[in-house]
Amino acid sequence: MLLEMKAISKSFPGVRALSDVDLALDRGEVLGIVGENGAGKSTLMKVLAGGIRADAGQMKLDGEAFAPRRPRDALDAGIVVIHQELSLVPDRSIAENLYLGNLPAKFGVIDRRALDRYAATLLAKVGLKVSPRRLVRRLGIAQQQLVEIARALSREAKLIVMDEPTATLTTAEQRTLFATVAELKAAGVGIIFISHHLEEVFEICDRVTVMRDGHVVETRPTGKWSEPDLIRAMVNRPIESMFPPRNVKIGETLLEISHLTSAGRFADMSFQVRAGEVVGIGGLIGAGRTEVLKAIYGALPSSGEIRIAGRPVHTATPRQAISAGIALVPEDRKGEGLIMPFSVGRNVALSILSRISALGIFLRFRRMEAVAMNAVGAMRIRTPGVDVAVSHLSGGNQQKVVLGRALSTEPRVFLLDEPTRGIDVGAKVEIYRLIGDLAGRGGAVLVVSSDMVELLGLCDRILVMRTGRLAGSLDRSEFNQERVMELAALT
Repeated sequence: MLLEMKAISKSFPGVRALSDVDLALDRGEVLGIVGENGAGKSTLMKVLAGGIRADAGQMKLDGEAFAPRRPRDALDAGIVVIHQELSLVPDRSIAENLYLGNLPAKFGVIDRRALDRYAATLLAKVGLKVSPRRLVRRLGIAQQQLVEIARALSREAKLIVMDEPTATLTTAEQRTLFATVAELKAAGVGIIFISHHLEEVFEICDRVTVMRDGHVVETRPTGKWSEPDLIRAMVNRPIESMFPPRNVKIGETLLEISHLTSAGRFADMSFQVRAGEVVGIGGLIGAGRTEVLKAIYGALPSSGEIRIAGRPVHTATPRQAISAGIALVPEDRKGEGLIMPFSVGRNVALSILSRISALGIFLRFRRMEAVAMNAVGAMRIRTPGVDVAVSHLSGGNQQKVVLGRALSTEPRVFLLDEPTRGIDVGAKVEIYRLIGDLAGRGGAVLVVSSDMVELLGLCDRILVMRTGRLAGSLDRSEFNQERVMELAALT
């Protein structure tokens, strides 16, 4: 037995995060842990990694008592955690991030050639084809995730925790990761795999543990679980369908993009989105999907024409885009969508400060509170109050705050970039309902997603991008996962 955790309990003020949790992991085993946000998964892993200390319980590693007082103790013991929230140093190179604290040196000077050589080997293992000397801040979120995984491999760990490792990866990148997991498993490394993507759990895990409300509900061999049983155990209620049915009448063209180009990012994008329609954009990481949304929103320089309801609009800045009736929910909700120390109310009001302030200077708190309360009700945000810091909310509720802020601008066009990244299955269903509601009100919804099932289940049409250009468009009657990948990867 590689790891034993017995009766682990942890409480925070007003919250019992873990209650008598038992967990075991063998060498060369992949153990899946699933559960809704707030189930206790991340807290349990922080206890294992020395980030926090349990109030009660014991752990054993390789049969010996294990009680890390700090993260360094866990690292020294061979435990590496790849957190969902990235922990890279943005102004350092990929290679330097991979070997921080263990940089190869000659005579007290960093050996750059050796560093680049070692880093290139690790990057090849995770399928990331970029220069080891590139600064991390120049990478996309998905590429940074692959660097995190490569860094774990550099430490020659005996136990690796992967917390939502595929949240931003394409299908091809996921295949590379799963091949790496298989190699680690064959080498005797124990792996704890936390994911909201149940199809991944069924594919690579040997056993699956379900957590709910700080408890372990049940652990079974993967083959003994069915997907409906797993979902029911996670949320304590049946989910008949991930994607709520929509009976929306598709209207006239609301958003029209003509020859939109952003130099070095994408070129000659032309498409339309009609009122009441949900259109997806699929493609591999780096194809330019996120950049298209940012260009429409005025966050990237571009040329071409944007029309809303037949009228040309100028969106050189996000403020102009908001005035034109366009809202963006960004991929990186914590880095670009929220100010984490701010309250729910302040975050919801960020895009409409001029409307709820006097003379453009003094914030009218009652107006802000009213706007925030409307958003909390409409989005079904679970929060003790609008004055609570958004950092205290679960990932799914944080995403709803971002959606609520977008809705507060009363837009006609919604740009959603990876709207369900890193949130649990129950929260996903609620986000899908909200997207359906946005379209049902006559809005035009444009969604970027790396989740193929999400695109196929949510959208009326799918646009597929390849190397910065539109490779094809599929109507719902033509939806097929293989066809989408063929368009995305065809050279």
